[in-house]
Amino acid sequence: MINYNFTEDDIQFVEKAIELKNKGYYIDGKQLTDVYNKVLNKNVNPTNCGSCIRQRITELEGALNHHKAQEAISSPSDSVEEVEVDTSKENENKAVKKAKNKK
Repeated sequence: MINYNFTEDDIQFVEKAIELKNKGYYIDGKQLTDVYNKVLNKNVNPTNCGSCIRQRITELEGALNHHKAQEAISSPSDSVEEVEVDTSKENENKAVKKAKNKK
């Protein structure tokens, strides 16, 4: 099992970085690399290379999604609400073909 070192501040930072990446903006390479190294237990150098920064954000996004999924699995009663589905009127909503009148 992969263990990521996310703090609440890291999660907020990564979510903001993802939002900026999706809008086409860039984020400070040193600040991103500091979080990247800490969360993913890596030791890479800071960069201002745009595609490198986007790649790091993408890796952090994957790690964050994995982290959130693991949290959801560990406490399913808190995160999943059971919903009852009523399908009794399903047949009433189907389209009805109308017969053409022949003259």
